[in-house]
Order: sequence, then structure tokens, then C-alpha cells
Amino acid sequence: MRVLHTADFHAGRNLRGFDRTPEVQGALTEIAALARSEGVDAVLVSGDLFDTVNPSAEAEATVFDFFLRLRDAGIPAVVIAGNHDSAARLHGLAGLLGWVGVQLVAQPTANPLDLIRTVETKRGETLTVGALPFLSERRLVKAADLLGGDVGAWRQKYREGMGFFLRKVAEGFRPGGVNMLMAHATMDGAVPSGSERTMQFDLLNAYTLSPLQLPSAAQYVALGHVHKPQQASEMPLAHYPGSVIQLDFGEAGEKKQVNLVEVEPGRPARVTPIPLASGRELRTVRVTLDNVDARLAALNGFAGLVKVVVRAPSGTALPGLKDRVLRMVPNTLAVELDAVQEDLALPELRREGLSLTELYERFHQERRGELPGDLRAAFREADEAARGEEATLGEGVGA
Repeated sequence: MRVLHTADFHAGRNLRGFDRTPEVQGALTEIAALARSEGVDAVLVSGDLFDTVNPSAEAEATVFDFFLRLRDAGIPAVVIAGNHDSAARLHGLAGLLGWVGVQLVAQPTANPLDLIRTVETKRGETLTVGALPFLSERRLVKAADLLGGDVGAWRQKYREGMGFFLRKVAEGFRPGGVNMLMAHATMDGAVPSGSERTMQFDLLNAYTLSPLQLPSAAQYVALGHVHKPQQASEMPLAHYPGSVIQLDFGEAGEKKQVNLVEVEPGRPARVTPIPLASGRELRTVRVTLDNVDARLAALNGFAGLVKVVVRAPSGTALPGLKDRVLRMVPNTLAVELDAVQEDLALPELRREGLSLTELYERFHQERRGELPGDLRAAFREADEAARGEEATLGEGVGA
């Protein structure tokens, strides 16, 4: 049996005001063509179809066109909702998408076995998929309440709650068939892309799953949520295919892919990554004021999207720099200043260990020039008097 695993479309993604949806559409068209050319029996999509809970009409058209292309090729799909998706919105579309061969699981019900989906291949084989959509702590508590669980305890025990669903899903696996698990979650040890949304990742990373919690009966675990392609577990075999394009500058340089999974009953799965060619390359270029022109000239002919980071002393005014960069590199989406605090960058300008008088002398030197001797003496006298008063007050407090 041949299964194509993908995830994290993020249709509707907007990067610094630039709509990435056409690039996502190109990637999904490429993936649908790969599904056909590779003769796969099913496609698994592990969440984050959209970038926001209220996607644009163009974003919806992009995703639905992908499913129609699979329908035209006679390839069924199993899909789960991710944390960027509106679970309620997708749940409302599940029945409609079923008409084009898409089995979509957006949220759990009172019966965990509703998370089980089966696909019958043209050769008469059966693929059983335990489809576990993204469950935030809030959703997990609500699901626990539906199932009569101890909500108060589950509120503090995310892993135990997820473990409950994983065990229930495993009960639906069929001996003698092909069994897979889908989940949109963070595994222990997962390596993020260095995405610009690191704060969001850190918050979500507080709730992780251990590979030891994955059901051993799963021959392959199709993960979504982390954008960097990687293997997350060896036993059972679990993979993140990653996002379908470089979504932000934190993903610059990453090669995007989908996973072709070949598996038969009772045997470990074999995973072959298939690289994707769609999507514009992202690049961050770091320059100094001395080499701006030379570094930007090297980007002549680069068709991707650029972020330029200019390193300059703190407080430096850079009028017209952004317009200058855009004239040289029109595909620049951002120009940022990396301010360097000189007292930290240059040993001779460090302020650590200096007296108050020495700090004032340096301040005067930077702003008005050499500190006159009489002013230095007056400042030192005032400083000593102030420190003497502090000492006297300290003795009074101690008494």
C-alpha cells in the first residue's frame, strides 16, 4: 500500500503584507500531481489546512481545488484539523467533503471510535487511520467532560488526557490490516524551524507527547504542526513532513517535501521523502552600512523574497535606507535595523566597573566634548557627598 503524507498548508498565509496563497496553490497542485504519478492509494493531511480560523475565499478555493484534483484522480484522503484551523468550521464541512472522497475529522465526539477512518483500496486492502485532530488543553478538558472524565484532574494532566484518546484510537486498529495514526501535536524533542512565530511555538511546546505514548500497533504515525521535516519517533515510526512552502523567514533554506509511505500488513513502513519545487525561496541578508550596496548587488536575479537586516550602532539615523533597498531589490519584504550597543560591542567602551564620575565623564565626552577640570571636581565632590549620606542613613537604619 502506498500513502502520501503531507501537512501544514497554511493557505491564506500573509507574510509582511505579501499574500502567499498563490504559492500554496502551486504546492498543492504539485502534490496532487505527485499523488497521481506515484499511484498512491490515499493521501493523509495532518492539519493546518488554513493559516487562520477565518480564511479568505481564495484560501478556501485553494484547498478545495486540491481535494477536487484528488477526486478526479480517484484518490481518497483522510484529513484532520490543526491548531490554525477552525474545528467547528471544518466540522460543518465534513459531510460535504465526504462527497468528494475526503474523510475529515475536526473535533472529537462522545465516542472516541468516531476518530477511526477506513479506506478501501482498489486492490481490496484496508487502511485504518486513527485520526486525532489538534486538541488544546481547553478542547481536551471539554472532550473529557463529554466522556465523563475527571475534568479537574485532566486540566493538569495534558499527557494523560491525550494518552486516553491514543489508547482508544488504538482499539479501533484491525489485526491483519494496515494501521496508521494521524495527529497534530508536538512530540518531545521536535525541532522547530526557527520560525518567526517562535513565541507561539513555545506556548504550544509546553504541551507535548512522548513517543512512548504512541500506540505500538501503529505502523506509521503521520504528524503535523512542526514545519521542519523530521523523524519524531523510531518505534513506532513517526514523521513530520513539514510545511509545503517556506512560510516565513525562519524557514529560509529549508527544503520542503511530502512523504511517500509504503507499508503492508504486519511489516514496518518505509518512508521516502519527495522534494517539492513550489514556493518562492526566502532569504535573510545581513549587511552593514559599509557593504549595503555590494551585498544587495549580489541579489541581482534572485526571484525569491528577501528580508534585509542592517547592522548599525544604536541611535543611528538611517533616512531613506528602506527606499534605497527597495530600489535595488524590489522583492524585499522587510528592512530591519539590528542596533548594536557600542559599549557592549567594543571592549574600550564597556561601562561595567566604571565609577559614577567616570560614567559622567564619558557621557559628557560623547555629548559635549572634553569634561572641564572644575566640573569634574564638582561632580566628584557631589558624588562623594551623596555616598556619605547613604552611608549615614544605612547606619541609622541598622541601629
